[in-house]
Amino acid sequence: MNLSSNPFDTLSHDVIATDESDDGINSDNVIPNSREHSLHDRLVHKINKIRYKVRRFRINLLNYRIFRITLLHWTLLLIWVSLLIKFTSIYREFYTRTKLFATMSTNILLFGVSDILAQSISCFFMTSIDPIPQFIDDANSQIVHNVLSHTNSHTDNESDNYSIFNEYGVTPVTSHESNLSSNEGSPFDYEDPFSAKEAYVIFNFWRWLCFMGWGAFVSNFQVPWYKILNFFFTQDPSMIQVFERVLCDQLLYSPIFLFFFFTYSNFVMEGGDGDTLRIKIQKVYLSTLGCNLIVWPMAQIINFAVMPKHLQVPFSSSVGVLWNCFLSMRNSSNSL
Repeated sequence: MNLSSNPFDTLSHDVIATDESDDGINSDNVIPNSREHSLHDRLVHKINKIRYKVRRFRINLLNYRIFRITLLHWTLLLIWVSLLIKFTSIYREFYTRTKLFATMSTNILLFGVSDILAQSISCFFMTSIDPIPQFIDDANSQIVHNVLSHTNSHTDNESDNYSIFNEYGVTPVTSHESNLSSNEGSPFDYEDPFSAKEAYVIFNFWRWLCFMGWGAFVSNFQVPWYKILNFFFTQDPSMIQVFERVLCDQLLYSPIFLFFFFTYSNFVMEGGDGDTLRIKIQKVYLSTLGCNLIVWPMAQIINFAVMPKHLQVPFSSSVGVLWNCFLSMRNSSNSL
């Protein structure tokens, strides 16, 4: 019997031939694949090197301070104040053409300056500053608690977790609410490994842009609101009508738009949800509204009694620079 006719031998020869052909194909592709990997590695290395240099430059720029405030904060403040001064020279002409866009442009600049000031203060102290002293929050919380204790005495103990008292007007929250306090970060947050204090050195562009966006949005309601006040309380009001304007402004406009501001900051600036909005409103709304009623009535009396009509909105927005700086610090120090 001939051994070469063994079918197993024939199969083994076919397998060997197939292996050799496969080895030939793979050997032909070794050099191109290695070249591709080498090119890819070099490209990744260059990209990482560039990212590292940019990151180092950014950190060095952020760490360079003048009077404990970074060069970036000073630069943005200088640019925005310069634009504001330049805009005041053309405001009157711009206002006669289009009141809405003149007011919108003014608000964008003023709100931008306000948030830069607020972030510069946090950078100076390297911590988040709440401008309302604790004893004011405690007194406000105690008053609210005393009022609500008579109306909510029939509710169960679970409702105590949601009553408006304790620090910043809220009691200890549940574990779910505590988990909401960890933000996921906004689109313009930096990824540099700063410490907790050094994090306040970083300029938050997303917060700044959102704050200017809120100023632009509010201008769509400021212009018609002042028209309504001027229409119902005559063009040249007496002091009684001035007080009527102030009361109307503070009792209708301010509470509503303060609530909408915290709603906007919760959903847009911080990416929160309905639960975080409820907690934020409980913590900061009432005490902030109380400060609003301290600051704005006198400012609006001056505005309505002295300022010409075309300067009422700019005057209100100019006073609002400090108020919005306060509001930005108040909101950021209580972000959830």
